[in-house]
Amino acid sequence: MRKRLLASGGTAAGLILVLASCTNPYDPGQRTVGGALLGAGAGAAIGGAVGGGHGAALGAAIGGATGAVTGAATTPPPPPPPPPQSYYGYEPGYGYPPSGYAQPAPGYGYPPSGYAQPAPGYGYPPSGYSQPAPGYGYPPGPPPRYPSY
Repeated sequence: MRKRLLASGGTAAGLILVLASCTNPYDPGQRTVGGALLGAGAGAAIGGAVGGGHGAALGAAIGGATGAVTGAATTPPPPPPPPPQSYYGYEPGYGYPPSGYAQPAPGYGYPPSGYAQPAPGYGYPPSGYSQPAPGYGYPPGPPPRYPSY
């Protein structure tokens, strides 16, 4: 009998914890209902132990009302939203702001040269030779000999 009572009490406690974890702690309505249910359960248990059947009903009523008021009064404000981030991960207020310029402002930097090719007289002149001049390079050697089998 004792094992069965302990098992059912453990199961009830587990279900209460599972259902309590499914609430929004920043919603005053959910906090009011949760406080009323917990207060009514605790009040009924205490009232039943002290005054019997009528004490359990009176304890549930008083505990439910007290739990509802306490749950609504202790609702915390929701946390502030996270700061916005841009596409590049820049957070406003930290580091350097984006400049907004893709190119330097007019008047800054180097002026365009206007030349597509170097000025005449600069650089290397074209050689005009496709092969080395005669007499330069390696002399031709004897023809290759292939072994005969």
